[in-house]
Amino acid sequence: MKIFYSFLIKIQDLIIVERLKRVKALLKFCGSNVTIHHTCNIILPQRMEIGHNSYVSSYTTMYATFGIKIGDNCLISSNCGISSVNHAINSSNRMKTQHLDHLESKPVVIGNNVWVGMNACILPGVTIGDNSIIGSGSVVTKDVPANEIWVGNPARFVKKVIVNPL
Repeated sequence: MKIFYSFLIKIQDLIIVERLKRVKALLKFCGSNVTIHHTCNIILPQRMEIGHNSYVSSYTTMYATFGIKIGDNCLISSNCGISSVNHAINSSNRMKTQHLDHLESKPVVIGNNVWVGMNACILPGVTIGDNSIIGSGSVVTKDVPANEIWVGNPARFVKKVIVNPL
């Protein structure tokens, strides 16, 4: 029985590796040494870019309908939501998927060396500057400048990040 379970685990690992290869092949751009956890969900991956040495953790969902760009050396923690799309404001059109609000739907850009904490939500049109940190559970509704820590709902500035030169 132990041999059978070992075999099943090896098969499962192979399936996960194959799925990651397929997901990476669908992306608009995928840098080297990128990890996207197998439980992530990417809507329209062909409109998403992810830079070198970046990691997207488990159960993160990304709606790349209008584009998502993640820079190099980024860490997207588990259960995050990143969306470039929004629904219509008019309540009669809200449930019809073909009536997306094109005024509110905009690309999301995440700079280099960014850390997005667990359960964070990044809304359409947001740009997060290089070296910034988004705290766990934060809802980012506006642009975050480089080298800053933002937390809360809605996310707000807390303090500057001290960047150590190499």
